[in-house]
Amino acid sequence: MPGYLPFAGALKLPAYTCDNCGFWQRHFETPAACPMCLDARHVVPQDGWRFRTAREAQEAFPCHWQELEPGVWRFWNEPVSGIGPSAYLIQTEHGNMGFEGCPVFSEAALDQIARLGGMAVLSASHPHSYGALPQLQDRFDPELCLPAADFTWSAALQVSWPYDDFLEPLPGLELHRTAGHFDGHAVLYDRSRKICFCGDALKFELDPDDFRRATTISAHKAFVRGVPLTPSELRRYRDVFERLDFVQTWTPFEPARNCGRPEVLALLDQLMSGRSHAAPVPLDGLRPQGR
Repeated sequence: MPGYLPFAGALKLPAYTCDNCGFWQRHFETPAACPMCLDARHVVPQDGWRFRTAREAQEAFPCHWQELEPGVWRFWNEPVSGIGPSAYLIQTEHGNMGFEGCPVFSEAALDQIARLGGMAVLSASHPHSYGALPQLQDRFDPELCLPAADFTWSAALQVSWPYDDFLEPLPGLELHRTAGHFDGHAVLYDRSRKICFCGDALKFELDPDDFRRATTISAHKAFVRGVPLTPSELRRYRDVFERLDFVQTWTPFEPARNCGRPEVLALLDQLMSGRSHAAPVPLDGLRPQGR
């Protein structure tokens, strides 16, 4: 039965967020360490861990929001410690979907989401951008859709709708598992708006004068460590992206409006043509002649 929580008592434990990476844990006391920082894709804090309660994080990290496209809202914290991903709220006539989590939502931000119609469904691309998903689940009780392959990272959450490789939780919004960066890494494709929320499958560098315009693009297994993807991982990425007719590509950090499927496929073809790398590639060099 959807929404049935046989072990919901665990979700009443206090929540703590890691200052180094933003990963949330529920624990009966301040955690001793952060599993996300200890993962090979991240780095441990050089001066030791610091964990904040939700209230402490709200006081330290102001939350902002903006409607970037009609019916698509971005929530982010600035200033913030850690990696600082954005959260997105996608409004549809069938209900709203949240994708990714910013480090912490202020009470005003949660009230804004309520004014926009709340949240029927919630998901994220991978654990680096789970962020404050526990706040959204506590406030709005949405269906939480996560790939079964990343279930081990979801201890602070209650997954109600696990999936394998594909799920369409609301009409026109498609989740596709790419694997690669994480075993359960997934992208969200908005068919009507032709936006691909690509998680950390891709990374952009932005024009300093236009935060929506990307200048370079890259793909990586571990961005902080500069680890490239393997040929089979790149092929799986390509198989997924080739099926999606998108004209914008939004990461949790860069909502790039000037990159779509042709540029992404050109990058992946280039990386598969020789030894894979994680270096930024100029976006203009990947565009067909005259585009």
